[in-house]
Amino acid sequence: MQRNLSIPKNHNIRKKVRGSKRKLRSLERQLDSILLGIPDESLPHGKSWRYHVSSPAKLVDSANSSFKLRRRFLQLLADRLVELDSSIKGKYKTLLFVSIPFLSQSRIEICVDDKYFERLLNNADAPSIWTPIGADKNIIKELNIALTTQYQAKGYLRISSDSKTKLQEENWFIWKAS
Repeated sequence: MQRNLSIPKNHNIRKKVRGSKRKLRSLERQLDSILLGIPDESLPHGKSWRYHVSSPAKLVDSANSSFKLRRRFLQLLADRLVELDSSIKGKYKTLLFVSIPFLSQSRIEICVDDKYFERLLNNADAPSIWTPIGADKNIIKELNIALTTQYQAKGYLRISSDSKTKLQEENWFIWKAS
């Protein structure tokens, strides 16, 4: 089954994506520079450290972005998650947060606090808005993202209550199981 990664038809970004390979390589270099900037000794004493991608909305959230481009963007984030896991060496928990259909909202988080990590995975902050997606669905397998079997995925679904824009949104957490 091919998962539908398309943007809703009434989405406002409808630009033709020009130079997608070049822009994706540029994003990759930005991600690499952020990865090198992670402190080796310790992270801040907060709950998590977010690893955001700098504004890829016009690239991956355009209604004219191809499935192949959007899937390559997800693979790029997954590759960076694996690199981050190997550089941290189990000191902290890392997870990839994937938002579908708006991939530009995806991010990688390094959780310093284990309780916060569990709250994120169990959706403790907004259980009434998001409903869990069944265990039979797995974004890693459906999109054929190249990750080892150590990585797990858990998803949540939200259907907007707005009658004009029937938007179905999925949030997926991908992490390395210990």
